[in-house]
Amino acid sequence: MKFALLVGGLIGFVIVFATGLSVGKDPSKALFEASIGSIVVGLLTRWLGMIWIRNVKQMLMEKHQAAVAALAEAEERKSRDAKEAASKPV
Repeated sequence: MKFALLVGGLIGFVIVFATGLSVGKDPSKALFEASIGSIVVGLLTRWLGMIWIRNVKQMLMEKHQAAVAALAEAEERKSRDAKEAASKPV
């Protein structure tokens, strides 16, 4: 999550600073606003990264549960077929 915070902060700083300079603001004022933008975008990126990671973990857990359920169903079907084969007269 530190990486997401750092990358988001860098991106926020560059975008806000470049935008401030392109609209003709004083460089010191653009630098101050870029610092604030860096904090805001960094925290937003961290928050979105946490949501993404939580959703990926949930998806993997659901896939694992589905695989375990399918395996249990296959074992049950196998034992049921074996019982039916054993109970049929020859």
